[in-house]
Amino acid sequence: MADSLIRVEGGTPTPTELAAVLLVLLSATRAQEAPAHPAAPPRATWGPARGWRPPGTWPAP
Repeated sequence: MADSLIRVEGGTPTPTELAAVLLVLLSATRAQEAPAHPAAPPRATWGPARGWRPPGTWPAP
């Protein structure tokens, strides 16, 4: 049997102790699932049409 990092013992944990154990377990699993470098969000490849000016603007001289 392989050695494990967590050992369960008998007893009745308090709500605070139970919350602490759950936090540690969730943090450990989250660290394993998270990628090392999150991917950048996709960028839009479109832009305004050439020569287009927003309403109410004047052309440059």
